[in-house]
Amino acid sequence: MAEVTEFTLHVKPGHYEQVAEIYSEFAHDYLELNPSLISVLVVGDPGQGIVRGIGVFNTAADAAAVNSDQIFANFNDQIAPLISGNPERVLLDLLHAWSKV
Repeated sequence: MAEVTEFTLHVKPGHYEQVAEIYSEFAHDYLELNPSLISVLVVGDPGQGIVRGIGVFNTAADAAAVNSDQIFANFNDQIAPLISGNPERVLLDLLHAWSKV
């Protein structure tokens, strides 16, 4: 079963655009590099200071393996001084997905 990963960042004031750009670049690059990543969305709310990535992976094991990838470690190092607290990571089963292309 496909696995959805939500990775939410609480951005420090004044850094929303910077974090959104860094997150978008990471998501784009990681989608290109990781064949088990099916799709990814980066969404945000500047008023709340939240930037969230939502990735769909082939399996739960594929989603969990992200934690050991160097590109993910580099991303975390890059955003660490720009966010408040720790990122929030949630794993969910993908039940249904629809989209128009």
